[in-house]
Amino acid sequence: MSFCYYEVGSYWRPFELEAAKKHLGPIEQDFSKSDILLCRTNTETVTPAVLKRCVETERTFKNQSTKKAVINPSENYRFANNKDACFSVWKANNIPHPECKIIKSRKDLDGVELPYLLRLNDGVTGEDTYLVEDSKDIDSCYEKVEKAFMTKARIDTKMICVKFIDTSTVDGYNLSYRIIAAGNKVICGYARISDDWLAITKQFTDDKKEAFVRENKKLEDILKTHENTIVSAMKTAGHHHVGLDVIPDQEGNIYILEIQPFYFCGNTNRTTAPYWNPYKPPELVNWLVSEEEYLKKQIPTYYERWLNKEQHFDACYRAIKEDVLSVRP
Repeated sequence: MSFCYYEVGSYWRPFELEAAKKHLGPIEQDFSKSDILLCRTNTETVTPAVLKRCVETERTFKNQSTKKAVINPSENYRFANNKDACFSVWKANNIPHPECKIIKSRKDLDGVELPYLLRLNDGVTGEDTYLVEDSKDIDSCYEKVEKAFMTKARIDTKMICVKFIDTSTVDGYNLSYRIIAAGNKVICGYARISDDWLAITKQFTDDKKEAFVRENKKLEDILKTHENTIVSAMKTAGHHHVGLDVIPDQEGNIYILEIQPFYFCGNTNRTTAPYWNPYKPPELVNWLVSEEEYLKKQIPTYYERWLNKEQHFDACYRAIKEDVLSVRP
């Protein structure tokens, strides 16, 4: 077995290439001789012309033989890039996700139940996203999102409003999960704690240590309990190796927000060991290093399958190989 690949705005993350070669065989420069095509696409960098070429490459590759496998095909780009498209396929497959409405004018927001997030369907990391909690804020938030839509539209960009789900913890923080899935398995995940609704890693501060451990311990169970749902969210969106953003509500139900086929896992050109990601804030990194013996016992999956990037990608590409072999004729 061998593999080939193309890249769009991506790069090999720490220990990833070694894992790919270990489980998928050597890199084959001649696509016609390769068994597997890895589509390594950073969705934020794709243009319509690039997308067309990627899809054409994949179709040519698959047409050579029924035994050839395409991983994370750009043919299913819309499900990774456009949240409304992903929500639609998830709705059809009973995958839990927040309610979503496409907004074409200010009038479309009349009567929409508050609170909600007003945003673009292809925005990332909270960019151009506004939490609307009071009707008096609708006009100003709409104007900002409409301006972003006019200046930043890419591929099938839309304005959407997404039902806001309360993720607050017992100590008043907000919570989100990043979960990694590959093949037919959930590989790992980690909880992110924040003072505001945008719960991302860089929001960590020293006062959140207790909540960080508690919520990551809870996540260990969630990864097992909801593995089938998480893997189905990836598979129904036509992908094989992704990071998923997931949130819980106050009753413990989970809602899947999006998939990212090229999730950030560290970049050897701009992030640093020992973990590559997280590499900041220093309050988090220094604590993870100094308290490793204690924390590794509390949240082993986080340490063994996320912080340890060698083990992380070894598990990912092993799962991809098993998945590919299971469906090849």
